[in-house]
Parts: sequence; structure tokens; C-alpha cells
Amino acid sequence: MTTEHIRTHIITTVLSRLDRDHSSRQEALEEFMSVTLPAVDQRAARQVSGLVPTIPDTIYEKWAAMFADRLLETVEEKQLQMLCDGKKDNEATLCLVYLMFMESEKMEKQIAEDLHALGMQSSASDAVGNMLGVYFRSRLEQRQQTTQEASAR
Repeated sequence: MTTEHIRTHIITTVLSRLDRDHSSRQEALEEFMSVTLPAVDQRAARQVSGLVPTIPDTIYEKWAAMFADRLLETVEEKQLQMLCDGKKDNEATLCLVYLMFMESEKMEKQIAEDLHALGMQSSASDAVGNMLGVYFRSRLEQRQQTTQEASAR
């Protein structure tokens, strides 16, 4: 298996696990709002979650490619070949490591930058989406600050 095959397999595996179903997405956003905004009632959370703009596939593809590139930089090729053998357990492992990668400080910054750029692109036509984008970015920044403060102790 070549390096390019490994990279393609990692990206494909990660992207195949993304849930693109609108109702599941809306349910996840409702749960997020109920946790981060407990004062908002469920009906309002349902309405607002339906207004949150989707993130284009190109952004998810970018993040998956960044993950694959990072793995190729840091993990021995022999180990990556084992992880890319198509077995369900190894695919689950790749996805778990991807989630950990997405929670890294570097990716939190990258996500905030990408969402900001996306918000700027659509701001002229989507005032509600832009407002929600600002809210979600601020929550990510707040989470990052809390994490940094906790690790400084």
C-alpha cells in the first residue's frame, strides 16, 4: 500500500462516518444548545437548530486531509498500513483518533478560522446563519480558554 493509498483510505474512512442526515444534524444541534444554553426551551432550540447553515463538504474534506497528513507525519507507515486494512475495528480506531485530532488546540483554531471565513462568505445573504456562526465560534473560543486555564493549574 503506497503512502497515497494510505492517505486516501484515511480520508475516505473519516468522511464515510460523517452523518449527513438533516434530522440527525438538527437533533445534535438541539442537544448542543440544551447543554450550552439551558435557559432556552426545547421548542426554541428546535427552531433555531433548523436555521443553522450546513458546513460545506469541502471543509470536512479539508479537515480530514489535514488529519491524514498529520498521521503520515507522525505514525510509522507500517502501523498505518495495519490501520488501513479495512477492518471495522481499525476504521473505528481511525475515527476515534480523528475526533481527538479535532479537539486539539491547533484544530480548534483552524475550525474557528474556517468557520469565520465561511461566515464572511455567506454573511451578505444569511444574517441568521452569520449570527449563529458567531455564537458557535464564541463557544469554541470559550471552551479553548477554559481548557487552557485548566491545564495552567
